[in-house]
Amino acid sequence: MTREENLEAIAEALELREGDVVFEIGPGLGFLTRCLLKHQWRVIAVEKDAKFAKYLKEAFKDEPLHVIESDILQLDLKKAPFLKSPVKITGNIPYHITSPLLEWLILQRALVSGAVLTVQWEVALRLMAKPGTKQWGALSIFVQVYARVELVKKIHKSHFYPAPSVDSAVVKLTFSDTSFYSIQNEEVFFGLVRRAFQKRRKTLLNSLKEDENEKRSKQALLSAFEKVGIDPSRRPETLSIPEWAALADILS
Repeated sequence: MTREENLEAIAEALELREGDVVFEIGPGLGFLTRCLLKHQWRVIAVEKDAKFAKYLKEAFKDEPLHVIESDILQLDLKKAPFLKSPVKITGNIPYHITSPLLEWLILQRALVSGAVLTVQWEVALRLMAKPGTKQWGALSIFVQVYARVELVKKIHKSHFYPAPSVDSAVVKLTFSDTSFYSIQNEEVFFGLVRRAFQKRRKTLLNSLKEDENEKRSKQALLSAFEKVGIDPSRRPETLSIPEWAALADILS
């Protein structure tokens, strides 16, 4: 499949209509930008690199493109131009900002109806993971609490220039304003998840136990596990989101 076909697959997955606004993260030389503009969509390109930002402004000066020279992680969508309704987000996301970018998206989810992102294949596997698999972890849970994740397509590394060392994937995230799950205290919920997966090879009891914290003592945890019917010898990656929610509710 050619690069143009890959770009069209991204554009199609966005499910945009004429007049819609799409934010493109890190457009660089504008390959995807050109594809999006061809469909008559208004594109807001958020480009951190001053040289690329200047190039985009000149190359697409006659197109409905607005270039914002900024780090996407520092951008508040509430103050963004042309924002009249929830927008779609797209872009080829560098590995080192994948987690911060997903957190940014979730924090802005009231203004974002969905995103179609190109990420490393291993990241896509984590985003789509199911409980009981080695890919299931804190990132999987954090995203799936607020978004439905679908694989659009896998892209072989040879389709990029210069070619990276790993394959990539296009994933589609559809956001909800509220959690897909009933969670009484999200701070406790995510705190438990993060702590457990920092020690994912340990049992739940050993990974969550805090000797200096009475609410996380061995006895308190054993009591909570018994109330929700979870075996304390299980590993963190075996718990589903509803099980994590039930445990967090008891420990809140």
